[in-house]
Amino acid sequence: MSLARVLEPEVMDTDEDARAYDSMDHAAVNAAFCDALLCHDPDLAYALDVGTGTCLLPIELCRRVPTARIKAIDLSASMLDLGRRRVEQAGLTGAIALALADAKALPEPDETFSAVLSNSIVHHIPEPMQVMREMFRVLRPGGLLFIRDLLRPEDEASVAALVATVAANDTPYQRALFDASLRAALALEEVREILRSLGIPPECARVTSDRHWTVAFRRAS
Repeated sequence: MSLARVLEPEVMDTDEDARAYDSMDHAAVNAAFCDALLCHDPDLAYALDVGTGTCLLPIELCRRVPTARIKAIDLSASMLDLGRRRVEQAGLTGAIALALADAKALPEPDETFSAVLSNSIVHHIPEPMQVMREMFRVLRPGGLLFIRDLLRPEDEASVAALVATVAANDTPYQRALFDASLRAALALEEVREILRSLGIPPECARVTSDRHWTVAFRRAS
């Protein structure tokens, strides 16, 4: 029997959580995300990054695409505080706007953003349908929806193997966070069922690494 989903806290809003997350080495994961995203030639004139954390992904993206303008949101004030410092240090305050917002109830009207991006926020949400529906709602016609998140392993041995491999150089606290995130993640068929309910072809969700699934969908113009 495959592992059941075990929820983790929706918001990592303690200073300890924010610092632990920020100190992890996200460089390879963020680079792979940007590589895959840019293969789809997204319009980044006004993009939304949902669950930005400490804003590492928008910074990487704006370094690659100087014309990009990104609104980066998170529900964690502690994460955003660190993110603002990183954006300032990168000299990207004119390209990235950070805001405290609930991804399950975005304040923008329908069809606002030229692209909607998200990396590893879905597994934090108790009812992922809510956040994925909102991401689709605010996407303009012709815009790209690009979501990547963790894939729930099928058994305990697979969880242990991923933690041992991926988090080998992390602190015990960071390893525990990663373990919990794997258990809170969705299985591929759960992602595809959400896409079906939104009218998005389920095959837009694919397994793209040993621990990730990715949705890439361009809304009809």
